[in-house]
Amino acid sequence: MHTMKDKRWFTAEVRSMLDTMYRVAFTILQNDADAQDAAQSAMEQAYISLDRLKDRSKFRPWLLRILKNECYVILRQKKRVIPLDELPESGEEPFDALDLKAAFARLSAESRLCITLYYYEGYNISEIAAFLNEPEGTVKSRLSRARKAMRQDLTDQEVSHGE
Repeated sequence: MHTMKDKRWFTAEVRSMLDTMYRVAFTILQNDADAQDAAQSAMEQAYISLDRLKDRSKFRPWLLRILKNECYVILRQKKRVIPLDELPESGEEPFDALDLKAAFARLSAESRLCITLYYYEGYNISEIAAFLNEPEGTVKSRLSRARKAMRQDLTDQEVSHGE
């Protein structure tokens, strides 16, 4: 078990990182309550695992890695839950926003990022290429392949809904 000295040291270190932890968690989760939950879980996990930390000078990056992992746990749990207000109404056309979200979710992370930057954030091809540090041709190809994959996915969904 941890000594009183360990507890004081841990508390001081965590207090100095609270704002950073929240900002990192919020950046990943985009939700205040989830960011707070992730930070709390990370603190608990770090305290439980404190004996495994060999070099205390590496506490901050160690804690942030734990936090990042906790954020991804929350994201995986959220993927399994579809909010009630997003469920299709009975009698709705099968080709709806939920199908589009599902098709988007099935794209690779790189493709989703390009689609988001281009269509939702309004960046042009050269801005996206500069942001990703990739050639413009790569961004164009990725957008084209993503649109094609989504179109095929939605067509497949429409056919399966029609059966």
